[in-house]
Amino acid sequence: MMDVSAAIRPLPGPVARWPRFLETSRKTSAALGHLFTLWVGAELVIPRLDPRRRQRVAAWFARRTLEALDVTIRVRETCPATTGPRLLVANHISWLDVYALNAVLEARFVAKSETRTWPLLGVITQAFDTFYVVRESFRDAARVKDAVAAALRQGDTIVVFPEGTTTDGTLLRRFYPAFFQAAIDASVAVQPVAIRYPGYHGLPNLAAAFVDDMTFLESFQRIVAERGLTVELTFGPAIPATQRTRRELAQLARRHIADHLAPLGCAIEPQTIRARVEGPTRPMRVVPGTGRPAGRPPGEPASVRRADGVEGTLQGVSFRAPWAVLIEGGRHARR
Repeated sequence: MMDVSAAIRPLPGPVARWPRFLETSRKTSAALGHLFTLWVGAELVIPRLDPRRRQRVAAWFARRTLEALDVTIRVRETCPATTGPRLLVANHISWLDVYALNAVLEARFVAKSETRTWPLLGVITQAFDTFYVVRESFRDAARVKDAVAAALRQGDTIVVFPEGTTTDGTLLRRFYPAFFQAAIDASVAVQPVAIRYPGYHGLPNLAAAFVDDMTFLESFQRIVAERGLTVELTFGPAIPATQRTRRELAQLARRHIADHLAPLGCAIEPQTIRARVEGPTRPMRVVPGTGRPAGRPPGEPASVRRADGVEGTLQGVSFRAPWAVLIEGGRHARR
């Protein structure tokens, strides 16, 4: 008699791919439906709302869009919760960064001026009071910096991506200090946030990256085709802006983000600011999946000169605060 297991043959290739195709189609239609609804609202309804209500609507739609894409958000705070207006600074990987941050807090964002011309997203970002800055224009950066400072004084929380560009998550670039001046002018704190998309074996998931000449449509297709995409947000302590320069604020904020990302497979580009740096600095690369710099024996913590010239110890167990899962697998999860 023929063995039953031997008689069962794998499904033909095209048939086996049908579940994946149906899942991708479902996520695509759901996410585009949310974006189209938001675009219609941005044209007709949202401009008539007051600023606080606009921010609440933006947070609600951000959560719904991430649920449609089956993106899980995990939040961890390594400090007591920070309240009140503040300048939030983060590394930048994807357009999903904005949705993830918007899903957990009500804030306004600073974006490159090209975003204004994107299909769907251009109208949406304008409706939600985004600040647009022309890249490589010092005059426009000064204008937007003053506008951000005014908004901070009025009680808004503003999100800035001081790298000035996106990466694929395997590299933390230098922080440009210009917008940190807004926190000084408004006398508000700066709070760093490390953004990470973990993949297999804990290494960065490149599917979320929105880099180089990639179009929004190409990025969207990569994201809907990815199963189990997760974004991790690690909030650091608020840094008082009083009696500090914008360069010092940039160094301190970047240090928190680097300390979290470096042990997890992210290289750190030198911060070219030379304050308090005694010698040349180099990017620190870690052995993927181990949390230790290349060339270090296992179990030995790495005392290294960080990109800002400050001695410190980087260990993979530095962050022990529990995760709070806000959105998981397309549905709300208990906190």
